[in-house]
Amino acid sequence: MEDELCYSTITFKPFNKEKSKVRQLDESALYAEVNRKQSTSHTETTGREASTPISRVYRRASVFLGLLCFLLLAALTAVSIFYYIHMSKHNNILAQYTKERAANLQLLADKEVLEQETARLVTQGQQMNNTLDFIIHKSSFSGDKYCQFTGNGVRCTSCPQNWIQNGSSCYYFHKGNLWNTWAESQEYCRKHGAQLAIIDSVGEQEFINQHTEPYYDTYHGYWIGLSEKQGNTWVWTSGAQLERGFWINLPHVGYTHCVLSMPSKNPPRSWKSEWCTMKSRWICEVEVLTWPTFLQAQRNHSDPSR
Repeated sequence: MEDELCYSTITFKPFNKEKSKVRQLDESALYAEVNRKQSTSHTETTGREASTPISRVYRRASVFLGLLCFLLLAALTAVSIFYYIHMSKHNNILAQYTKERAANLQLLADKEVLEQETARLVTQGQQMNNTLDFIIHKSSFSGDKYCQFTGNGVRCTSCPQNWIQNGSSCYYFHKGNLWNTWAESQEYCRKHGAQLAIIDSVGEQEFINQHTEPYYDTYHGYWIGLSEKQGNTWVWTSGAQLERGFWINLPHVGYTHCVLSMPSKNPPRSWKSEWCTMKSRWICEVEVLTWPTFLQAQRNHSDPSR
């Protein structure tokens, strides 16, 4: 084996510079291409590796936003349902309130009507009691002097027929030809449930003067309920003493003197004292009789006549 040797022939060719340059250029191009491919492959790999975490973040964010939208939608639905239920209850309560308020207003109106009716009945009851009391205390009371039958039923006046009302009193002015003494005049008034007039104010005296007619002389007048007692004391038929007089002149002093109201244009100077036995006209006075409303008629303003 040692004898067997391999021999090779090596031929050296002349060096060609141009081919060497071409081969070097080819090798450079090949290296650059390989290098570029390697770089591109590395960049793509790096990009894929970088994009993978970002896509996961987006996916998680999308899931979170979707869940959030679902929760918001659920909350909005719950609020809408609650609002609907609440508004339904509110509308029911409002309708019930309106109904009860209308019923309450009707009850208040009915109450007012009942109160007015009660007040009317109470007033009417008081009037009937006053009328009954008046009738009981007047032994000479005659209903036909106050009440008349009409087409609408019974109607009653506050004063007897031919009497004139002034304030809370009714007055009868006797103007006939039959004259009486003071005592006879007082008896006439008593028979009619009245008494000779008691005058305690200028206004009342003015009313008296407006309804008294002059005589044919200056001596006679109208008897009023004032007479002289012992001790030069002037007393009304009610028993009260005179506090204020409307004398024409100073009165006479004497036990049998009574007072006449003379027709005069000067009411504060209208009284005259004369013998109680002198015959003259007279004035009766009685308190107004208040009848129940359903029996009341218009006042009688006609002048008294006999």
